[in-house]
Amino acid sequence: MNKIVLEANTFPRVDIDFMNNTHFDELVLVKDLGEVISKYQQNNEVTGEDVKQVTQSLQGWVEHSYAHFARENTLMKEVEFPMYQIHYSEHERVLAEMDSVVSSWEANNNIEIVADYVFSIWPTWFNTHVNTMDLMTAQFAVMNGYSPNSAPPSQ
Repeated sequence: MNKIVLEANTFPRVDIDFMNNTHFDELVLVKDLGEVISKYQQNNEVTGEDVKQVTQSLQGWVEHSYAHFARENTLMKEVEFPMYQIHYSEHERVLAEMDSVVSSWEANNNIEIVADYVFSIWPTWFNTHVNTMDLMTAQFAVMNGYSPNSAPPSQ
């Protein structure tokens, strides 16, 4: 059985609260999605309801990710983060990857592609991304006057 390796409660934090809250929410969504995937993989006979659960969980996660990245992109523009284009491009790349996984799932219901992405590819990327790009973005923003406990910027 697959297991989520990133834990929301112990995940490293950055200097801005709304980013930490978003990361926490994302990790909870992925943990829940992981449980749905594991349940699906253990079913001897997959039902339409099982497929629907995976689809809804995936779509909810992707929607959250779009909003998550949009808030960070807006923050980077507001504080004129010098590495904006690199960070933004990484968000776009990952959203395209996520969309591809969802499209593949919707086309053929191959749970192994979804499981590989959710349990291996994405956690490695997310951990690295938060601990490099997000960390630097938050530090830069705070050093340039952005309040660590400001509400998320509106898009």
